[in-house]
Amino acid sequence: MDALDTTIINTAIPAMARSLQVNPVDLKIALISYLLSLAIFIPISGWIADKWGIKRVIIAALALFTVSSLWCGYAHSLFELVIARSIQGLGGALMLPLGRLIILYTFQRHELVDAMNRVIMVVSVGVMLGPLAGGFITDHLSWHWIFWVNIPVGLLAIGLAIYWLKDTASRKVRPFDMVGFVLFGGGLAALTFSLSDLSESTANESTAFLIMFLSIFMLMSYFLYSRKQQHPIVNVALFRIRTFQISVMGNLLSRLSFGGVPFLLPLLLQVGLGYSAQLSGLLLVPIALGILAIKAISLPILRFTGYKRLLLLNTVLVSFSLLMFRQIDAATPAYLIAIFTFIFGLLISLQYSGMNSLGYAELSADDMSAATSIVSTMQQIAQSLGVAVSALLLRYFSPAEAGRFLLTPTVFHQTFLALGVLTFFSMFIFLRLKPQDGQQMLKSPVQVAPKDKDKSLFLKD
Repeated sequence: MDALDTTIINTAIPAMARSLQVNPVDLKIALISYLLSLAIFIPISGWIADKWGIKRVIIAALALFTVSSLWCGYAHSLFELVIARSIQGLGGALMLPLGRLIILYTFQRHELVDAMNRVIMVVSVGVMLGPLAGGFITDHLSWHWIFWVNIPVGLLAIGLAIYWLKDTASRKVRPFDMVGFVLFGGGLAALTFSLSDLSESTANESTAFLIMFLSIFMLMSYFLYSRKQQHPIVNVALFRIRTFQISVMGNLLSRLSFGGVPFLLPLLLQVGLGYSAQLSGLLLVPIALGILAIKAISLPILRFTGYKRLLLLNTVLVSFSLLMFRQIDAATPAYLIAIFTFIFGLLISLQYSGMNSLGYAELSADDMSAATSIVSTMQQIAQSLGVAVSALLLRYFSPAEAGRFLLTPTVFHQTFLALGVLTFFSMFIFLRLKPQDGQQMLKSPVQVAPKDKDKSLFLKD
């Protein structure tokens, strides 16, 4: 549901902008508000699940996500859409990490790479259907239906959760850390808002930089505050573990670089080149096909190369794949664009497999929950910042006319060049890896002693 909702909106952005009478780039805030809401509320999802029980929380989250999807479709202004998307993000924030936590406690450590690959393959179906469904719905119905399709999916998911999940008792929880929540969540919100504001054609730069300074102050205050807390919302002490730190920081910078591509490509194809929403969505489907195609062999590739060599080489390849998008213009045949997007999907899939699983390599079982919260939070904030940075680059390279962006193909070409360079520099984070890092994640089952584990901790037999 989350993958479908995140990708289905991209191909509808130009149509939504016309309906809501705003600039297409301004619709970035509808994407960012959802991702930012995920980032803010994911850290407290574990506390909420402990207090009320995982099954009840997931069912409530699915219900909230479904109802807010209905509201998104009825939104009559950008402001109303942003509010509805933020509430939708709250529902998503409670679903994502709890689902990942179930996986972490169900599978043994050496099984995690394969298990995560299988989950990503399922998620890829949503990624694949999103642009395709978004384009078809926008051209043949209206953009409102891109949100309403979540309703039957949400109802089905609620039914499956009721049937499959165990009733887990609520646990005794520590008092809610309101100070930490305000500092961390407020800092993330202020940082994202400042970057988003800078990308406006009528941006007040002094105000945006003031808000950015405030965000840095709040996040630094949280860092100092959390070190004195026994149970912080985000346990920054985990960053002392080198592989975890590299995984999270690499994730952050990599997604910051190419996280805005699903936002940029539909704008290039529809606004820059005049493609229909349906054709634009169809040309994004190969990204998901690439993700699916490589998953079956990503674990053998990791075993052959090791984490360090894979992440160093693949980061360079991802940066070059972004440069391929600079070749897209009015004369580029559709099949060549599909090849470009397919290659991009292959490479980012390998990147995700390496970065995501590496973070759990040296963690103890007691740290899994806190680490999952951090990883999920950083992924969402990086994705939202990726959209904000992409919009900021569009503004920087675009000439403004009457307060509106002139989105020519050249503007997009320059933006993809900048993102490719930024992706390349993220490679230097992975230079800190050692050749043997993460090897315990890549062992075959015969190399690992059997481990007693309650595989039905959350799932019914």
